[in-house]
Amino acid sequence: MPPSPTIARRDPFDAALARFRALPRAGKWGVGAAIAFGGFWILDAVAWPQADALDVRTDRLSATLARAAARADELHEEVVRSAIVHGENAIPRAESLGKEQLAVAVDETLRSNGVNNYGLDVRPSQPLPDSVLPEVAAALGGKMGRTVADLRFEATPDATTAIIGALDASAAIDAISDLRLSYNAGTKRVGVQMTVEKWGVTRKNARTGR
Repeated sequence: MPPSPTIARRDPFDAALARFRALPRAGKWGVGAAIAFGGFWILDAVAWPQADALDVRTDRLSATLARAAARADELHEEVVRSAIVHGENAIPRAESLGKEQLAVAVDETLRSNGVNNYGLDVRPSQPLPDSVLPEVAAALGGKMGRTVADLRFEATPDATTAIIGALDASAAIDAISDLRLSYNAGTKRVGVQMTVEKWGVTRKNARTGR
């Protein structure tokens, strides 16, 4: 049953349209002008400033990329090869955080290559000379140190190559300072002994200042 005319509510849009149609010509022109002014105000106060800000940001990023590309074209070939070999630069973090990241990277890399049994001995943090990145270390309230870990495992030749390559490329490892391989002809597996390093900032002791 359709709703009673006394109960049914009229569509607000239809009501507004009916009122607009009932206005005299001057009133219609006034409403149209008000709507046009409101739309212009929204564009001028909100939309256009945001568009201008995006244009400025886009121009700044484009200029940055253009400068980077120009500098890259001017780099010596040996510098380019060195960057490819050693990877991107990273700002040193706290030594304790680097130690955790190193252990996680080793575990994930070995397990992803089928090695579940391995030995990892992490030595106490070793301080580096005061001349090593003093400004970076001071900004983090300490001095540069390094975490050294001795890793031992056995794997197939293919897995060994993949593991060493992955660890060498990992951002959690700054250097492989020692690597020894021994092949077992009976098991056709490679025994690996390697030393990996992660550099970071060690906090100064409040009592000793070291």
